[in-house]
Amino acid sequence: MSKTFVGIQIGAISFVDEGVEQVLDTFQSRAGVNALLISALSWSRGNAGRALYGFPDHGAAEPDNLEGGAFWTPNPDYYGATDHKNFAAPDPLYKGFDTLADVVPVAKARGMKVYTYYCETSASSIRHIWQPGFHQFLDRDHWGRVATRPSLLNPEYRTWWRSVIDDWFSNHALDGMLWGIERQSPLMDIFRADSTTGFDSHFVAEGRARGIDPERAIEGYRTIDRFLQGVRKGERPRDGVFITLLRHLLRHPEVLMWEKMWLDAHLSMTAEISGMIRFSDPRHEVGLGIWQIINTYNPYLRAQYDQADYANYGDWLKPVLYNTPAGYRFAEFAKTWQKGILADATPEGAYNALATVLGLDAFIAPLGEAAMAGFTPEYVRQWTANLIADTGGRCKVYPGIGVGVGDGGVVREISPEDVKAAVHAGFDGGGSGVLISRNYSEAQLANLDAVGEVLRERGLLD
Repeated sequence: MSKTFVGIQIGAISFVDEGVEQVLDTFQSRAGVNALLISALSWSRGNAGRALYGFPDHGAAEPDNLEGGAFWTPNPDYYGATDHKNFAAPDPLYKGFDTLADVVPVAKARGMKVYTYYCETSASSIRHIWQPGFHQFLDRDHWGRVATRPSLLNPEYRTWWRSVIDDWFSNHALDGMLWGIERQSPLMDIFRADSTTGFDSHFVAEGRARGIDPERAIEGYRTIDRFLQGVRKGERPRDGVFITLLRHLLRHPEVLMWEKMWLDAHLSMTAEISGMIRFSDPRHEVGLGIWQIINTYNPYLRAQYDQADYANYGDWLKPVLYNTPAGYRFAEFAKTWQKGILADATPEGAYNALATVLGLDAFIAPLGEAAMAGFTPEYVRQWTANLIADTGGRCKVYPGIGVGVGDGGVVREISPEDVKAAVHAGFDGGGSGVLISRNYSEAQLANLDAVGEVLRERGLLD
């Protein structure tokens, strides 16, 4: 195995399809993997299912149509404080398989660390519709409708999470957990023309406690939403879109006060998860996965989430630095903003302006070439070094290297050469290890070999 941390994210489906021993043999022999990050609880096909875009040279080559939930057997003794007890994955493929009971002892016998991984996703498309009672956790949007994601201030949701963590760490020999920070505030949901969260009775009560007028705040969000809906239809105010947006924010300062309250709720959720993991045993490690939208593409989220704060919650950090698909993803992000708040600019103007503001000029190709060019490996090196500097070296950084993240054929396929360059860049930036991402089920085996080659070249693998 490797002499440094080499983790890999994996869903239960890969163990089901290929067998536990075979998968672990593959990891250790090809990439020197010594840490598993298991999606033991998930409703996201990207994080827990088979590949979404084509199939690699291992595993089953057909969709799994993931319904999701718990891929281990929850112990009912740990859910007395919550009404939400029925969330075991109903997918027939997993019948008779417990990804913690069946994998953790085998991995431990090989000297591997094991962590659970949960991605607290922003995706409004992921619906836990089959679960009895899950709707009780759901937030409200700024129009008063039931939202698509749980409320971060709902005490029942937090109680359920405490129960899950207590179950995991009391009954399985885990080394820690990776908590993926992938939520956006309500204003950013409006900017991307999506449904929002953050307006249920718990947020309204917290707003009033902070001296914020909820009616004024909600009217501000609605005003901005109506305004941007008009912009996307072609309406253009005389003073321009961006200036008019700022005017709306100045006339409704409660919006930014509400945004701060939402951020505090998100960070307090992270703090609670972190504390629970350490409560079970101070030696347990807390890893934080930092979404690429936050750390790279979105200037507002970059401002919201000060990287220095991550060291208050995590023992180690996994910044998502998937540089090959980054060109397409950043171009798509710029396109979304150009249709809304940056509609005063041309597509190229919005793309270039965002790149300059975000410090990406040196890593990107022109807009017309972005999807196939990706970001240069130097981006991985620089962003790793930036995170280490921002956190003052208080926690380790394991850059997340994309070895199989697909986007439906709109980006070039990740090659072993891409993987080698990115892994070298992560170490050159000061990374204490690497985290192979997004999901083993997406990765070509040659890309795992590329990780092992870098480790051998650097003297980190026997």
